[in-house]
Amino acid sequence: MRYFLVAGILVASVLASSMSYAAMTKDVRARFVARCQTSMYMTNPQCSCMADIADKALDDLAIAYLSLDPLDVTNSAAMSKKMTGKELSSVDHFMSTAPHTCKNAK
Repeated sequence: MRYFLVAGILVASVLASSMSYAAMTKDVRARFVARCQTSMYMTNPQCSCMADIADKALDDLAIAYLSLDPLDVTNSAAMSKKMTGKELSSVDHFMSTAPHTCKNAK
């Protein structure tokens, strides 16, 4: 009985982590990099570096949130209401660390 419980927990945790951090598709990555260049005035290599970090550190909803036009307050507000505190915190952490990490990317 204990074996099935441990196995069930292990399978659930693997599935949850793999669903949360699914790999960015080419289209999502292109949209993320383009928004980064437009909104943050960073170079393509810097934004590609940011996309690499986002792909590993953020879930799909957080990546979509960061890919929105910052002047689109209606959709930004609606999306942020869908996000958990943990997701919002991960976006804040990403935005406070990734630009510094990627500033010298070439």
